[in-house]
Amino acid sequence: MRDRLFSIRFRSWLMYISFALLIIGFLYVFQVLMLPGYYEHMKKIETAEVVNQISDTWYSDPKNLSSTVSKIAHSKKMYIEISDVNRVLVRANSLDKNNKEMFELIKNLDKDKMDKFISGKDVFFTATTPRSDKDSKAIIMTAQIADENYQSEHIHATGAVRVYVFNYLEPIGNTVQIINNQLTLVATVIIIGAFILSIFFSSSVTKPIVRISKSALKLPQGEFHMEIKKHQFTEIKELTEVLNLASSEIAKTDGLQKELMANISHDLRTPLTMIKAYAEMVRDLSGDIPEKREKHLQVIIDETDRLSSLVTDILDLSKLQSGVAEMNCEVFDFSLHLKDLVSRFTLLNEIKDYQILLNTEEQIMINADITKIEQVVYNFINNAITYTGEDRTVRVNLYRKGNGIARFEVCDSGEGIDEENLKYVWDRYYRVKKDGETHARAKKGSGLGLSIVKGVLELHKFNFGVDSEQGKGSTFWFEFSEQGETDAKTKKSQGRKNNA
Repeated sequence: MRDRLFSIRFRSWLMYISFALLIIGFLYVFQVLMLPGYYEHMKKIETAEVVNQISDTWYSDPKNLSSTVSKIAHSKKMYIEISDVNRVLVRANSLDKNNKEMFELIKNLDKDKMDKFISGKDVFFTATTPRSDKDSKAIIMTAQIADENYQSEHIHATGAVRVYVFNYLEPIGNTVQIINNQLTLVATVIIIGAFILSIFFSSSVTKPIVRISKSALKLPQGEFHMEIKKHQFTEIKELTEVLNLASSEIAKTDGLQKELMANISHDLRTPLTMIKAYAEMVRDLSGDIPEKREKHLQVIIDETDRLSSLVTDILDLSKLQSGVAEMNCEVFDFSLHLKDLVSRFTLLNEIKDYQILLNTEEQIMINADITKIEQVVYNFINNAITYTGEDRTVRVNLYRKGNGIARFEVCDSGEGIDEENLKYVWDRYYRVKKDGETHARAKKGSGLGLSIVKGVLELHKFNFGVDSEQGKGSTFWFEFSEQGETDAKTKKSQGRKNNA
């Protein structure tokens, strides 16, 4: 029950109904409750405008005052009277009462309000007055338009001149009732429409989400290859595309992981088998023969080193991905160090049939962790040896690009990597397969080398990448800001402080 209350379907329905009720309440307040007050307010504004118009005419066109007052009274359905202290100067009446009745009506108004009339203050008030045998409200306004010193050749007045405007408020009880009935009908239509729309909208949103949820539940069960239909809503369409992509990538990663486990199992089983076999040979056959014993023990040592290297790769990748790898950065001569690395690499028996050609500019300084950068160089070179072409040549370059940027790159002459596979070369578990290999690999890799390289270079915040063209080979590279001799010591000391 609680889940249903928090579901999109129920919340959508509740939102539509709430909005409909809000609109109905708004209409009821403004069209029914506030209508009498709003009507009275507009009548007051109308009466005030009439008083202002008469006042303007008094000064601007006094000779046409009587005709102007008469026109206003008949067009607005008002009683208008202009008088001084002694007599009525102008009067116009379009109401259903004669002048005498109006005089008596004003005379019988509330005493306090009449005192305000007499005192000369502007008064604006409503009163309940009899009209056509039933009560009706009226708005009465009085204002002084000339003081006792005013003199005019067209109008002779004694003392201060005041204008009185009497404006009836038409009974709107029937109108309010009609609006109320109409509002009831409109409210019913709005509620029904909101209910139908809410059901339609919530269903159109929730159904694809339910389908996506059911499809996502299949992922833990190993059903990765699924296709979810797209939807008209942009957000659901994007969610569908993301889930389709995620399921595809998970399927791909799952396949690569299984392949990795098979590779690692094979790589572990082979040296373990050889270690066991040669250990038994030492025990049973060559233990007393120094030459054979040394050969057999060397095989055991080599296979142990192979196992150690594989385990080290797995641990290094784990540290990099968990963010616990330590950095011991210092500024050193990368050009000089690279020469030493390549010379060491060429001494390995496994690559004696390959050529590693080094081309480096002198005294290129780098601020980095020496051990981890060596790891990058070894992985790049070993990867190039693994995939180079028939010439069995690997080119290692280090040069300045300009603007303080230096670039290290390792180039092979192999088959290259197609665009489809190029974006996956840095992923863990990934290895590009080569069909019809004509030479042995220099190293039985685990598929983790380039993933380790990626983690190390990201840790250093170096720009890196791979350029490849099928049939022409691949170039793996990274770029860094070259460190000048003047700040080398400073960088080194800062690195040591950070490590401390």
